Amino acid sequence: MRFSRDRRGQSVVVGTVILFGFLILALSLYQVQVVPQENAQVEFQHFEEVRNDLVDLRAGVLTAGQADTPQFKSIRLGTTYPNRLFAINPPPPGGTLRTSDAYNVTIANGTETITIPSRFISYSPGYNELSRTPTRYDNSVLYLDGREQGEDIVVIEDQSLVDDGTVRLTVLQNEYRRSGTQRATVEIYPTNSTASDGIPTGEVNITIPTRLNASTYWDGAIGDQSVYTGVEDDRYADGVHGLTLQADSDDTRVNTVGIQGSPNEGPVRENVRSPSAEDPGDDPTDDISMRVDDLTDRRSNSPEFYVSYDYGGQFDEIEVSATSTDSSARVTRSLSSGRSGVSLSPGFGNGQEFAVTVRAIRGGQTVDQRTIYTFADTQNPIENDDLSRSDSASIEDYTIEDRSNNNNDVRYRFRYDVSQTGSFSEGLFSVLNRNGNGASASRSTTDRNVNNFRVEPGDGTNTPYKVSILVIDGNGVVVDSRIVTDTADGTDP
Repeated sequence: MRFSRDRRGQSVVVGTVILFGFLILALSLYQVQVVPQENAQVEFQHFEEVRNDLVDLRAGVLTAGQADTPQFKSIRLGTTYPNRLFAINPPPPGGTLRTSDAYNVTIANGTETITIPSRFISYSPGYNELSRTPTRYDNSVLYLDGREQGEDIVVIEDQSLVDDGTVRLTVLQNEYRRSGTQRATVEIYPTNSTASDGIPTGEVNITIPTRLNASTYWDGAIGDQSVYTGVEDDRYADGVHGLTLQADSDDTRVNTVGIQGSPNEGPVRENVRSPSAEDPGDDPTDDISMRVDDLTDRRSNSPEFYVSYDYGGQFDEIEVSATSTDSSARVTRSLSSGRSGVSLSPGFGNGQEFAVTVRAIRGGQTVDQRTIYTFADTQNPIENDDLSRSDSASIEDYTIEDRSNNNNDVRYRFRYDVSQTGSFSEGLFSVLNRNGNGASASRSTTDRNVNNFRVEPGDGTNTPYKVSILVIDGNGVVVDSRIVTDTADGTDP
């Protein structure tokens, strides 16, 4: 037999080579077409997540300044691609969150001038497939800035700097920079200063640094406002303009907030507004005792205040109201008892300041009145009175258990023992998301003793919650309470 003429294996070799070639071609096509598409989808999902994080950060800056309450926000700077067995991923796309250089806000009345250092915030992604367009925060405006790529800006959250002739300026301070793919926690603290270090009085001219010029944004946003006087291009630096406003100091509210610490750049100034005669609920007397429990569902934009009061004077009716000082949100209820409680739901106004007022009316005239100013942010005002009496029920023992889990389920369990004697109608249990990035819920019971009482709002793990137990007497008045702030992470407060 002559093996040199035996060619029976050639077709197998040729077939193997062809199959191997098709495999290499398929892997190449997968690498250059499918992998980028799948990675682009991962990046787009992260873009939507970080956009929501930045919306939450903007709200935190404004809330910290206007409500004088520290805020803690989390930003996922970057993302990672799925592991691949036969393909290669580019490096994980990180991101950078940072503040800009400081530029001075100037407020002057002709004889006195003050300056307050201010910074912008920008987030820049490091995507491999999608555009690396930065997102910027600029004087309450949150927007995508595509101008460096020859595109326009895209506004995500509109301005709240000027509204109906009133200027509300929250000045951001302190240097900050974080980069990577991990989550970064941003701590936002309000100023510690007081009204004694306020702004000039009378008619004031205000110049505010901004990266948005007149035609790009401000003409369309506040051009019809009487306080708007224009934008001076490149006043501070190339691309950093001067937004100019003219307003009365009584209609100007200025607060400073700092990232990762109290504001510490230059003279920290805050204009703390005291109630005036023009405000809803101006107080002629202080003979009414009252308490406000904030039960706001922030994510649903549903402010709710449970108002308890006690008044022993002569009256025909008691009017209880909650009126926003920032918008048209308002609700009023009339009651016939001198000691009672009522739930007020204005319908909208999350984060806004409300004047909560109890008025005693006789013969059509206000004979006594009390107002507490508070923000719809789940936090109770410090001016609350103790409305308990010697015959009121009280909490003798209680526990609060955080049963939240890794499936993004916020779950709390309560146990409480209320005294067997004393006026009692119900216990109200609330689990309220403080920042609006999670669900909230409340439940009540008429039992004086409960065990394993469940309140399960839903999603929102690893975010801060106000967890409270309110004891309500037979008149509807809150007479005892237990309130804690807890991160819903499965660890008991």
